[in-house]
Amino acid sequence: MATKSRNSSGLVWSLIAIVVAVSSLLYCASFVLDQFATGWERLNLAADYFGRIIRGGNVS
Repeated sequence: MATKSRNSSGLVWSLIAIVVAVSSLLYCASFVLDQFATGWERLNLAADYFGRIIRGGNVS
């Protein structure tokens, strides 16, 4: 047997909280992806730099 909520404002506030939570996750996801991409690029640059040092290449 299902129970029915007597307070409809609780349902409205719950839906608002869910919408705010999902929107904040979507908003922060773009920053996380950007940081990941920047970090990956820096990792590749550092690997190339140390590779040139090990090979004895020209580092500038």
